[in-house]
Amino acid sequence: MKELNNFDKAYRTNVDTKFCTLPWLHLATHPIGVVTPCCVADMKNGASFSQSPEGKNYKLSKDPLPEIANSPRFNKVRKQMIQGIEPDVCKNCYFYERNKVGSKRYDANNQFADLIDDCFKNTNPDGSLKELNYRYIELRLGNVCNLKCVTCNGFSSSKWNEDVLAFKDTQFETIYPKIDKTVEWYRDTNFYDELFRYCTDLREIWINGGEPTLIKEHGYFLQKFIDNRSCENIELHYSLNCTAFPDKFIEQWKQFKNVKIHLSIDDLQDRIHYVRFPSRWDVTYKNLEKILKYKDIFNIQILQTVSMLNIANMNNFKKFTNELGIEWLMNFVKYPDYLGVKNLPEDLKKEVLNNIDLLSEEEQNKVVVEVTQQRDEVLYQKFLEFVTRLDNKRNIDIKKYLPEWEIYFKDYKIS
Repeated sequence: MKELNNFDKAYRTNVDTKFCTLPWLHLATHPIGVVTPCCVADMKNGASFSQSPEGKNYKLSKDPLPEIANSPRFNKVRKQMIQGIEPDVCKNCYFYERNKVGSKRYDANNQFADLIDDCFKNTNPDGSLKELNYRYIELRLGNVCNLKCVTCNGFSSSKWNEDVLAFKDTQFETIYPKIDKTVEWYRDTNFYDELFRYCTDLREIWINGGEPTLIKEHGYFLQKFIDNRSCENIELHYSLNCTAFPDKFIEQWKQFKNVKIHLSIDDLQDRIHYVRFPSRWDVTYKNLEKILKYKDIFNIQILQTVSMLNIANMNNFKKFTNELGIEWLMNFVKYPDYLGVKNLPEDLKKEVLNNIDLLSEEEQNKVVVEVTQQRDEVLYQKFLEFVTRLDNKRNIDIKKYLPEWEIYFKDYKIS
C-alpha cells in the first residue's frame, strides 16, 4: 500500500500531519450506547456516531464490535487521515493545535507512538481495520447519576428527566428531551465478554458515566483482567463526582498497573450547589478527603468542566487545588454551545483574563484561547433564556450563587 507507506514517512517529518492513533486503537462509548472515534469528536447532531451503511446508529450490546469499528463513517475518518485531510468531526483537536495549546490527538499520538506502524499495517484500502484489537477503551457507563449538573443533560444524567418540562415548547426542547429507559448495555455481561475478546493487548481503561460507581456490573469486566493477570499491564482511569466513596472497587483498583482518578469538582463552597445541582459542598469535601487518603497509591487529579458558569472563579479554584497539592485539569464545554466561555459579555471576559495570575503559563494560554474567540450574541441570549427557565424549574437563582452574573440577570426577562 504505497499510499500508507508515503504517509507513514510524512508522519515522521511533517508536524502538520492529520494522523491520530485513536480511530485505530480506541473505543469511545457513550451513555446511550452509541460510539464515536474519540470523546472529543464533534457530536452535534450525531455527526460522529458510528452508523450502519443505511444510516442507523450502531448500539453497544446490540451490534457486533467489529461492525461498529468498521462503519462507513469510521472508515472515512481513517482514510482521510491517511490522505492528510482533516476530518470534520475532529476539528476540535486541530483548532487547539493551531493555537498551540495541545490536544487529545497530540497526547494520543505520543502515548501510542510505538503503535503507529501497526496502525498502517492494520488498515485496508477502504480505511477499515484488518483486525480489531483495542489498546484504549472508554466506558461511559450509562446515564445513571445522582446529580443534574447545569452543563449536563438527560443523555448523561437520569436525574435531568426531572427538569425537562422546563423546556417544553421552547427552542431547547430537542436538546433536553425526556430520555426513556434504553438498553442498559453497561449491565450486560455478554457485552463485557465480547469486548474482552478484543482487548488482548489493552493498555488503558477509562471509566466514567453518569456516575460509574453506581454501576456495580462493570466490576465483572475488571475482574476478567485480574483473573488473567493482564491487569498488571493496564492503566485504570476513573472520573468520579465525589458524592460517595467507592469502597467496593478499591481492592480491584489496587490490582492494576496504575490508577488515575479524575474528581469532577467544578466549583467551590455554595457555588457547587448551583453548578453541579444539587451537590452539597460538605458532602463533596468529605468524600474528597477520603479519596485523598489514597493519593500515595492512586494518581488523583481534579478535572473541572469549565463553562460560562464558573470561569470567573478560576483563580480561587487554582488556589484550592494548590493547597491540596493535587493536579488541576480543565475541560472546556463545547456542547451545548451557549454554555461555552467565548460567549461571555466583553466586560466579563476582561475580568476573567485579569484574574488568572495564579494559573501556570500553559493554563493561562488555554483560557486565553477559549475566552478570546469571537462571541456570539445569539448564543449569549440563548444562555440567558436557558438559565432563567432552568432556575424557575429548580426554584433556584443564579444571582444568589454566582454573584458575577447578578448585573446580567437582574433585569432580564424572557421575551
